[in-house]
Amino acid sequence: MGRIDSLRRAFRWHRRTFAALFAALAVLAGLNALSASSSNGTLALVAARTMSAGDSVAESDLAVVRVPAELLADGAFTDVAQVVGHTAVVEVPARAVLVPSVLLEPNSRLPAGQVALPVRFGDAAAVGLLRVGGRIDVLGAAESGSGYGVVAADVRVMAVTAAADGGLLGGSQAPLVLLTVTSTQAAAITAAASVSTLGFSLR
Repeated sequence: MGRIDSLRRAFRWHRRTFAALFAALAVLAGLNALSASSSNGTLALVAARTMSAGDSVAESDLAVVRVPAELLADGAFTDVAQVVGHTAVVEVPARAVLVPSVLLEPNSRLPAGQVALPVRFGDAAAVGLLRVGGRIDVLGAAESGSGYGVVAADVRVMAVTAAADGGLLGGSQAPLVLLTVTSTQAAAITAAASVSTLGFSLR
């Protein structure tokens, strides 16, 4: 018992020293864990600034970070050369990981007389069937206001973005789809979208 009492007295006298030692050990353990996590991550490209839709991506717009592999989106870009010269399809927030769905390739030029029109279709799940380069008929309310049918036929899918976060209210918006259309088709689709949800049929 005498030895135990001596140890207790020694601990009380040096409790601040022991507390500092334990704190230092905890910090060291945390740093080691963080270092191990970082070294095991995967390099990925992120936006160094917020890019607006239509911006051409320059090397100065990019940064390389290490992201835990389990958190990295499928298809995320890892090489600056893969991205420079691409065009942002939607607004890309600063520090967002860059993926193919938010960028348009440099050689994706619009045919003469056509424009790029972003649309959201009512059935978010069905958008997963769309493929870049595929052709669809856009469905919506007829111009006369009676009935529902084809408002733009045989249009090309130019890009499909990821679904947007619904924010504080939860849920998510349907992915934004970029279509290659004529000015007349763009007007018809926009008019139909103002009075009803849009749908599509695959060709």
